Amino acid sequence: MSDGDIDYLKTEIHAIEADSTIFLFNQGSRTGYLDDSDVITVRGNVLPDPYSTHPRDRMSARAVLAHEYYGHRSFRGTTAKYNSWNDEFRASYMAARVAPGLSDEDRIYLILDAVQRAKDAGVSIRFNSFMRRVLYGVA
Repeated sequence: MSDGDIDYLKTEIHAIEADSTIFLFNQGSRTGYLDDSDVITVRGNVLPDPYSTHPRDRMSARAVLAHEYYGHRSFRGTTAKYNSWNDEFRASYMAARVAPGLSDEDRIYLILDAVQRAKDAGVSIRFNSFMRRVLYGVA
């Protein structure tokens, strides 16, 4: 990522009120939270892909950063296996629910990502009132 990209991402980190000291840019193989070292590596895959229809690809950088910070980091040390569907579901769901500074669209894509993670694992999810409110505007 360029210096301009990094400066932009730092404003996105500030917008979600995250601790900027735990974000490492252009390190690691992809964007992700590292539980052992309590850092979030940020790579170019943090940026949305406007040509994809998959919710994970369409999420804004802000939503992805919230997924890592409020989703994964908030549950540091839990027993959910790394990269398991339920760990990823929880990360997107909780980011949508608690992260400050997200747009309605960010929250929608985070919920859609959570649902897609469950669907990919063959798990049926019953929408709760928060999910219905985010996706449909009604509880």
